[in-house]
Amino acid sequence: MNQPPGVTVVQSFNYGPETARVNCPHCHADISTRVETQANVKTHIIALLLCLFQCWICIPCLYCTDKCLVKKHYCPSCEQYLGSCEN
Repeated sequence: MNQPPGVTVVQSFNYGPETARVNCPHCHADISTRVETQANVKTHIIALLLCLFQCWICIPCLYCTDKCLVKKHYCPSCEQYLGSCEN
């Protein structure tokens, strides 16, 4: 199948919470992904609900719990975002 010039076909990959061995679709290097953990919309909504119910002590724990955070995968070679995993 011929692709038009400048079109990159990226194969779908399901990223998990741990680093993954992949071929970067941007720089084509064989890499192990760099994983960064970040808060997402779900984390902030739960924090807002805890504030409404005045459960202040639970909020710091929320931002340390893996179930409320997203794992973002990046290429360590070209620094491009590759995908994410929400628990």
